Amino acid sequence: MARADRPPPLRLFLDSGVVLEGLLVPRSASRAILVLARSKAFKLVLAEYVRREIEDHLLHLIDRDAAVADEIIDAYVKLLHTVTPEAVPLPTREEIDRHRHLIRHQTDVPVLVSAIRAAPDHLVTTNTRHFTVRVATRTKLSIVTPRGLLAKLGSAGRPASS
Repeated sequence: MARADRPPPLRLFLDSGVVLEGLLVPRSASRAILVLARSKAFKLVLAEYVRREIEDHLLHLIDRDAAVADEIIDAYVKLLHTVTPEAVPLPTREEIDRHRHLIRHQTDVPVLVSAIRAAPDHLVTTNTRHFTVRVATRTKLSIVTPRGLLAKLGSAGRPASS
C-alpha cells in the first residue's frame, strides 16, 4: 500500500497511569505504547488535566529520588517533543457537572470529560477499577488497558509500519 493510501494513525487518549508506567517501567505494555507513539504509529491525545496529573507525580518523585526524577523528567520532555501530542483543554465546570453521573470516582470526571471531548479511537488506562465496561458503554468510548490495546492491535495486524 502506498504511503498516501495508509489510514491515519490511531488516536490514543492516554491517562496519567499509562504515561507514568511507560516512563517508569521499562518492560511494560505502557512503555511499548510510548515507543510505538515515538515511531509515529499512533497519535497521542493528551488532556491538559492528565498532563497536570503526570507532572504532579513527577514532582513528587523528585522528593523521593532526585537523580531518578531528573532522568524520568528528561524522558517525559523528550516524549512530548517527539510525539507532539494533540492537546485537549481543561473541561469547564459545567461539563464536569453535566458528566458526573458517568463515572463513580469523581476525581476521574475531568479525565472522562476530556476523553469524550477528544473522541479518540481508544482511551488507554491502567485504572480499570474506575474506567469500567459500564463507563465505556455509557460514554461509547473504547476503553482498553495497555496490554489489551497491544493484543487488539496484534490480532488486527496494526500498526504495520510507520
